[in-house]
Amino acid sequence: MVSVLKDLRRILNTDIVDLIHPHQENSVEAKKAIAHRYYQEILNEARLEVIDELMSSDFMFTIPTHPDPYYGPDGFKDLVTMLHGAFPDVHLKVQHLLVDGDTVVGHWMGSGTHVGGPLHTVKGDIPASGKRFVIDGVSWLKIVDGKIVESLANEDTLGLMQQIGVIPAAPSTTSPEASKARSRQFFEEIIAGGHIDQIAELVTPDFILHLPALPTPVRGQAGLERFVTTMRTAFPDIRYTLEREMCDNTMTALRWHMTGTHRGPFRGIPASGNTVTMQGVSLFRLEEGQIAEIWINENDLGLLEQLTSAPPEPAAV
Repeated sequence: MVSVLKDLRRILNTDIVDLIHPHQENSVEAKKAIAHRYYQEILNEARLEVIDELMSSDFMFTIPTHPDPYYGPDGFKDLVTMLHGAFPDVHLKVQHLLVDGDTVVGHWMGSGTHVGGPLHTVKGDIPASGKRFVIDGVSWLKIVDGKIVESLANEDTLGLMQQIGVIPAAPSTTSPEASKARSRQFFEEIIAGGHIDQIAELVTPDFILHLPALPTPVRGQAGLERFVTTMRTAFPDIRYTLEREMCDNTMTALRWHMTGTHRGPFRGIPASGNTVTMQGVSLFRLEEGQIAEIWINENDLGLLEQLTSAPPEPAAV
């Protein structure tokens, strides 16, 4: 009798919980959690047992890099095993995750080094080259009742093939010295010189500038013009001293030192009159002699402290 009552109580409690907290596997957060496990536990960590947990029995995976779709949990295990065999350090870093109904779209950056077994591709089985790749990709996951039903993926297959040596990369039409000169022009002529009339000639129409202190990248030639105007309004006498430079094919790197006087508002801080200095590094990606993308890493903490500190007292005469 006691056991019957306990079973009845368990059943009643379960029913009440279900009424108060309906199934959550179809919520937005639940779908995001499943997607994160897909990228981290399955693709990055190769935990094959998680595939049985998260994939439906009729799961399907497609991507143009590989010749055929992969079906079912066992088929996807074959893919994951092959990828980690070819690229032991393969890693997908999720950049954006969007949820709409049963669909979760993930934008990711993939990387790895081809030091293991062959890579099964539409170009055949590619033996290890020892080369590293970094590519961009997007996956469309369909998640129904807590299970991933399909993954329709696209990635920079051409870039992958070029980076691991299957397809020759397009030869650069710009010499290393010309690439360095273009990168120097960005600092010396555009920002320090204020020659915004050179922007259209120097950068591509779809130019992108990444700066950690900014909430979103600077995009396009018009966006760069606004960025330069902001910098020169805040620091009219801004100057850059280039300390080191190097070039590797279509990429250049500059290490620099900036000085200027804070004469205008900058990132919400009113003009302080302070003289500031800052050290930073910039990476430039060029396309056909034009700058297509820049990544800047600078000492913003040191700059902020200089902008908000009281200027030194003038020396007594």
